[in-house]
Amino acid sequence: MKVIIPIGGGSIDNKSTLKIDKYIINLVKKDIVNVLFIPTASGDFEPYILKFKDYYNSLNCKVDTLLLSRTTNDNLIRSKIFSSDIIYIGGGNTAKMMRIFKRTKVNEYLKTAYEKGIVLTGLSAGAMVYFTNGYSDSNRSTNPNASLCEVKCLNLIPYCFCPHYNEEERKSFDEFIKNKNYKGLALEDNCALIFIDDKIEGVIKSNDDANGYYININSKELIK
Repeated sequence: MKVIIPIGGGSIDNKSTLKIDKYIINLVKKDIVNVLFIPTASGDFEPYILKFKDYYNSLNCKVDTLLLSRTTNDNLIRSKIFSSDIIYIGGGNTAKMMRIFKRTKVNEYLKTAYEKGIVLTGLSAGAMVYFTNGYSDSNRSTNPNASLCEVKCLNLIPYCFCPHYNEEERKSFDEFIKNKNYKGLALEDNCALIFIDDKIEGVIKSNDDANGYYININSKELIK
């Protein structure tokens, strides 16, 4: 079974995605689940890494990290990716992350991991990476006032994706989709997409009020 669970947003600090995280872990039928955390989009930010490890360790997982700021060793990268049960990609700067993934071939290895049945997940930028493209705030690393922009991603899920759709400025995604004539998919915080064997099977929520939406040039519909 091939699985991707992109999460629209949330907080490790207050465990707001706990129901989603437990669902992801339960997809792996093992007593101890090997989780690989890839925090590239955050610049391998150490406090984020420590919080993630503490959180997922508390959920009966064994956590390893792939720190691409510290290694470009291909054998090590491949070993970490293909020995994992779950790969979780953290949030941050999507465009920067994609450049690093291409340089280190992680983009190719993630596609292979999907085909091998390793569960893929991630939050915000770490969710966006799995789609054809995304509606991103990556430009703001150099200009805090920059508009949201398009970023090309892995193309495992054939939609343009917007995370944090509950935030007011993200509503501009609707007009962006119409102007580009794309197929869009948007997730609010604490809502995740269930994508199994190349098909959208629905959403899972940690908050009953959180939703996901299909958006195209003509309509917007809830994902059920």
